[in-house]
Amino acid sequence: MKKTLMLLAALAFTTAGTSFAQTAPAATTKVKMHGGKGAHGPKDPAKMADHKAAKMAKELGLTADQEAKVEQLMLARQQETAALKTKYAADKNAGRAEMKASHEKYAAQLKTILTPEQYAKFDQMKDEHRGHGKGPGGKTKVKAKA
Repeated sequence: MKKTLMLLAALAFTTAGTSFAQTAPAATTKVKMHGGKGAHGPKDPAKMADHKAAKMAKELGLTADQEAKVEQLMLARQQETAALKTKYAADKNAGRAEMKASHEKYAAQLKTILTPEQYAKFDQMKDEHRGHGKGPGGKTKVKAKA
């Protein structure tokens, strides 16, 4: 009886050891989540504009009219940005000035849609999102506006 138990125990340990040794680790894929590209390719510009407008409406307390205007502005901006990225795909530095001018144009248009308080809050949120609101030691920097 004792021999049989020892034989079963040895067989159990051997089987368990070999089953773990044959298990391959699961393959993991890294999905890029930033920049509108992920496992399903680029997002639809209309959906992205709608999402951004809804987020701004929630964060800034936009009216329905403001939200609709912001959504149209975001859609136009995304389409123009996509066109510029395609135009300057070979040399990103060549299109830098045109991209900056486009950004300033849309910022000016957004400023006409939002109230001064909403725009100030939007500007603050933008700086915090980009990490520009913090200086060395975690203290808030004062940013000079021209």
